[in-house]
Amino acid sequence: MSDCLAERAVDILRTPEPAEKVRLTRALTAAWRDGALREIGEAAPPDRPARPERPLLLPPRDMPKRRSGGSRAGRIALLHALAHIELNAIDLAWDLIARFASPGLPRSFLTTSSSCIRSVDLSSILMI
Repeated sequence: MSDCLAERAVDILRTPEPAEKVRLTRALTAAWRDGALREIGEAAPPDRPARPERPLLLPPRDMPKRRSGGSRAGRIALLHALAHIELNAIDLAWDLIARFASPGLPRSFLTTSSSCIRSVDLSSILMI
């Protein structure tokens, strides 16, 4: 396992399965918060985060129209859309950390209440 925050962020970005991505995120945010992981480090993120082979990614114009929110199918579609939003938020936060982290960056920059670490932790909780 990588020994710095930026490298672990890249590990998560390379993880295709959402449940595993969430598990790794929860573990990494806890290690960072508890001080078990202290080094920020540097890493090169992939061009795109990994995704499972299925379902196929389609452009928004090729997606079926959303149903009304009042039906059971509409509520399921809404929850599905929210899961996609949170998964993208997780990937975006780890990409920012991996792309812009540097050893000289103060640890406090990543530990404030409005930091990427806090945001990715909250997004991972919503995915559970």
